[in-house]
Amino acid sequence: MLRSLRTKIGLGYITLVLINIAVAVFAIYRIDQLSQPLDSLLKEKYQNVQTAENMLLAISKLDLLQFAMIEKGVDSESLTEFNAYKNEFLNLHQKAIRGIALPDEPVILDSVIIYFNAFIINSNSLHRLIQEINDENSNRKFHHEKIVPYLDKVNKLCGWLRDINEEALFLADTKAQVISGQARQIIIIFSILAVAISILASIVFTRKILKPVLETTETVRKIGRGQFNQKIKIETDDEIALLGMEFNKMTSRLQAYEDMNIKEILLEKKKTETLVDNMPAAILVTDQDNRVYLINDLAREIFEISGDDWQNKNIEDIIKSSILKQFPDPSIINESVALSEKDLIKITRQGSDYYYTLRQIVIHDEAGQIAGKVSLFQDVTSFKKLDRLKSEFMAAVSHELKTPLTSINLAIDIILKEVKGRLNSEQAELLQGVKSDVNRMKQFLLQLLDLTRLESGAYRIINEGINAQELVEEAIDAMQLKTEQKHIIIQKKIGKLLPEFTGDSKQLLRALINLIDNAVKYTNPGGIIKISVVREKDYIAFTVKDKGEGISIEDQKIIFDKFVQVKNFESSESGSIGLGLAICKEIIHAHNGTIGVTSKPGKGSSFKFIIPLQPDNKEKEQ
Repeated sequence: MLRSLRTKIGLGYITLVLINIAVAVFAIYRIDQLSQPLDSLLKEKYQNVQTAENMLLAISKLDLLQFAMIEKGVDSESLTEFNAYKNEFLNLHQKAIRGIALPDEPVILDSVIIYFNAFIINSNSLHRLIQEINDENSNRKFHHEKIVPYLDKVNKLCGWLRDINEEALFLADTKAQVISGQARQIIIIFSILAVAISILASIVFTRKILKPVLETTETVRKIGRGQFNQKIKIETDDEIALLGMEFNKMTSRLQAYEDMNIKEILLEKKKTETLVDNMPAAILVTDQDNRVYLINDLAREIFEISGDDWQNKNIEDIIKSSILKQFPDPSIINESVALSEKDLIKITRQGSDYYYTLRQIVIHDEAGQIAGKVSLFQDVTSFKKLDRLKSEFMAAVSHELKTPLTSINLAIDIILKEVKGRLNSEQAELLQGVKSDVNRMKQFLLQLLDLTRLESGAYRIINEGINAQELVEEAIDAMQLKTEQKHIIIQKKIGKLLPEFTGDSKQLLRALINLIDNAVKYTNPGGIIKISVVREKDYIAFTVKDKGEGISIEDQKIIFDKFVQVKNFESSESGSIGLGLAICKEIIHAHNGTIGVTSKPGKGSSFKFIIPLQPDNKEKEQ
């Protein structure tokens, strides 16, 4: 009995196959009779297709010849070959015009010749550029920017010309089918008869085979909706009956599993919600379309969100624009983002300012696709206040100590000049040591005052036009004595045609001298320091590179912090308190720039900072 279902299905398929074979044989016979008129139509349109292909080939040869000229130069032979391919393309274009048969072809061919002429004009300019300058990088850039766009348009239009002619071939085939209307009608009638017989056979098979299948399908749908207590009725003893018995066993196991785990799932959900609501950080979870689907109580308090109307709303609809504009671009959800200290989010509530750090983490689904983003807001207002108090305290202490140190230094100068009496050599040596320590302490206090003013915004950036080459030369001149003492050579590389940029020349010179001074300290006698200045889009980049001891990866993360003295860097200089690079960082940040270091222990270090060519319109006066 188990073979009965196979037998029924087999008989049904055999019948349908025989009917389809008969229809196919008759159709092939009639189609073969129509091959001759179709062939004549193909020959009629083939010439235009071949002409378009040859045009594509000619323009391709021209482009390959361009690359050869860029690499090897322009000579009379290459120019002759170039003109030959150009004339070949123009002859093919004229041939295509003579073979116009479609309404779109005149417009396409007119556009082709326009863009091809532009291609030839720019190609001639490239040939002159190669002969005059012969800079391969510049030539490749000119080729990419001035020639490739027209080349792509010509290729596209020639491809279009080929495509519409190929399409015309298909339309011609359709016309051939119209001519064979009588044969088609016979095939249709024959096919209808075959379909009718197939339908009758299917009705018989459906009643005996599909009824239990449909009942099984309906039961599966109910189970898919969570009704695990459903059972399939077993009324036969064929393969479908076996399927029903196994399916009933599966639903019984699913029902048992559902009863066992639903309580645990609800408990875990409650734990998760409790954990999120009681975390000390504000949490905001959005999907890939920036719609909010989870937010804890602290976040609702921070962003002043009341009720539950935030669910499934876009983040722009529930958070004030003045706050939202401080976020990273909300459309960027392909990477995790952490804002730095200078990018703290400021929120004003009830007349008070609060500061938060923001960390955004991307969520991926099981397939690895981006499903959303988790935003964590940590309140750092108290730390911000402490940092301000610390800066104010340091400024006050530095200011108060500056006056007595000046008096001490003046008194030592008077004594050393022997105004109050003669000194022996030992006394003079001791006083010189005290004077040196006083000057060093005074320098420390000046650094502290400058750093405090930069951090607090009390220092006002004086914007003026700056020439990069003059700035570098002035910094090198300032370090000339130290470099000569260690026989160090400074190599500078200034980019050509660098524009003036806007900034505070005094402070930027100070930052550059500081970086060069560090390089001199850790470069061996007779060594080389490299200084380069280049333009990077809308920024100008300064790099100071040495071959010193290098800096570890761990120390690179903190080297720009205040009072940091990493091993073998800044601390080796007697009296250093680790403020030089911190001041550099504040100066660069005050110009809306960035500064960083790349280094490997034993391989030297490379410090780089970039400054915008023009100050940002949103830049604050400091």
